[in-house]
Amino acid sequence: MNDGVRRRPRRFGLRPQLLLLLFALNIVAAIAYSTMLYSIDRREIVAGIDYKLETAVNATHELIPVGYHRRVHGPGSISPAEFDRVQDKLSRFATASDIIYVYSYMRFNGRIHTVATSATASEIKAGKQTRFFTRYDTAPAKLYQSFADGQIRFDEYEDSFGSFRSIYMPVRSPDGRIHVLGADIDLASLDERLMEALLTSILVGVGMFVLSMLVGTLLVNRIVGPLVRLTSYTRSIEERSFQSNEQELAAMQKISGSRGDEVGSLAEAMSGMISRLQRYLIEMQVATAARERVEGELSAARDIQIGMVPRQFPAFPERQDIDIHALLEPAKEVGGDLYNYAMIDEHRLFFVIGDVSGKGVPAALFMAMTSTLFKAASMTAKDTAALMARVNAELSRDNVANLFVTAFCGIIDLRDGSIEYSDAGHEAPFLLRADGRVSRLPKPEGMALGIFDDADFASATVRLAPGDALIMFTDGVSEATTANEELFAVERIEAALAGLAKTPSAKGIATDLAERVNIFVGDAPQFDDIAILVVRYRG
Repeated sequence: MNDGVRRRPRRFGLRPQLLLLLFALNIVAAIAYSTMLYSIDRREIVAGIDYKLETAVNATHELIPVGYHRRVHGPGSISPAEFDRVQDKLSRFATASDIIYVYSYMRFNGRIHTVATSATASEIKAGKQTRFFTRYDTAPAKLYQSFADGQIRFDEYEDSFGSFRSIYMPVRSPDGRIHVLGADIDLASLDERLMEALLTSILVGVGMFVLSMLVGTLLVNRIVGPLVRLTSYTRSIEERSFQSNEQELAAMQKISGSRGDEVGSLAEAMSGMISRLQRYLIEMQVATAARERVEGELSAARDIQIGMVPRQFPAFPERQDIDIHALLEPAKEVGGDLYNYAMIDEHRLFFVIGDVSGKGVPAALFMAMTSTLFKAASMTAKDTAALMARVNAELSRDNVANLFVTAFCGIIDLRDGSIEYSDAGHEAPFLLRADGRVSRLPKPEGMALGIFDDADFASATVRLAPGDALIMFTDGVSEATTANEELFAVERIEAALAGLAKTPSAKGIATDLAERVNIFVGDAPQFDDIAILVVRYRG
């Protein structure tokens, strides 16, 4: 069984693949867990600091004397002594609360000024405290926004005093003016706490990764070991042309009995597969022989069906007044499309094209019967309407398969080019004039054949001038479909025929139209039978 089969070397086995997958999953899980843990810790730390800032700014509101801000209107509004007392009180509160600054700002002429603030111990020692009504030139944008809309905001920024996380709480005085109270915490302390939380999260993630790798490696070895043995047994059976070995079967059954998971199920399935494989191979040989016999019969049926329609062209080499050509391409081995033609007498030619519902052998049998009935009935029919009615009555009788056929037939008088025609639910043919004009024949009344035995049919007439051609086709042409479900459609047929007026023969028209359909469809499979019949009057 291995003759001519090249076994590809496996450079990357299942065990390293699973270990690599386990490594990748554990890395992702550890990173995700560490990230989530750090995010939770960070959120809690920031929330705690924000609560502390909110508490500090509320306390600042209570520490600043009542009516203090109503008296602020310019640089000399508050005396230095009063400002120093407020600053001292705020500084002691900030130091006790582990807050860097607490303060109050007011805005005059669009500029922000300090009206109350604490000072750090180093600033007090160096005498660099911020004084009353000092302009805040580097005020953050969020501070301006709080003055504008009166909303409490948290902010992280850096200015000449350092890097801070701050809160801004706008307060409206009874006189309608707004002052903003604030509190700052040094970002360095916040970053230190966040770094501690990050390191803790990383250590937890690394510990989880190591533990997961140890447990996962044990599980991978437990899974892969039996699979390696089963692979070896399978290769051995393949090399013996699927002949079993008692020791290998016993080893598979042992794996099946000792494992209650999918590996055990696989071993059980493989042992059962080996015992049934020989029977399947025998049945496959029998089925293959039967299929080849059926294919041969279908091929013979195709040859017989093709032989039932006229295939010799030119059809009437002794006549110069008529040129006729046809193509038939079944979608399967046999199909349901048909065409036929015959001389009724010296001056009249009968022709028909049809399409049986369905495909395959039933459609082919119905097609053979229809074609035979048309040819036989055409020899004695008075007109095409009567011809349609007669064929319909015969097809409707004992139609146990409930098949039907659409058809178009006509009789052309070769003396003057006049055509009497009838239609049974078929595609209307195209009329290609010698001067290049293209039109479709009007459809006379008539339904598909084989449905109701008493259906009525009408007839119509048209006259061909020398050089004119009548192009008939089945829906395998108009409904030819690309891989993108785009139809060829009658518009493309009309466009194709418009350029064929100067084509010298019926064969050229038929083959050119078929080639355009094939080019349009491309590699898409043929879903329906295709039949084309071209009758060109030479006069």
